[in-house]
Amino acid sequence: MAADLRGDLLGAEADLTHAGVRWLSPLSLWTGIAAGPIAWALDLGISYALVKWTCGSQRNSVLHLVTAMALAITVVGAAVAWLSLQQTVTDIPSDGGHPRQRAHFMALLGLASSALFAVTIVAGAIPRWMLDACQ
Repeated sequence: MAADLRGDLLGAEADLTHAGVRWLSPLSLWTGIAAGPIAWALDLGISYALVKWTCGSQRNSVLHLVTAMALAITVVGAAVAWLSLQQTVTDIPSDGGHPRQRAHFMALLGLASSALFAVTIVAGAIPRWMLDACQ
């Protein structure tokens, strides 16, 4: 049995269970939102920096590994957003002024952001799969 806690985590006092404190913290909510863009930026930057090295060493699989790791980061962000959304599933509408309703909106935004950037990472990797990076 989780006792209700009074939390000031979401900008105002809110009744939160022990699980709610964990998944509705600003760190969890912002992780869900920011994981996708950060993973995409890392994929783009690291892949660009490694192209010259991969051509010299003939290890093109390193570029695919960077993309896989970026997708893994995005999936973790989506999972955190999903778990946060499960804590706020009854807090509809998401445009309300209550802290849990804001958390619901941020969890939905985290899922959308993760999905959008997962598609972006895959779209950026298609040329690496189809074309040789050294030509």
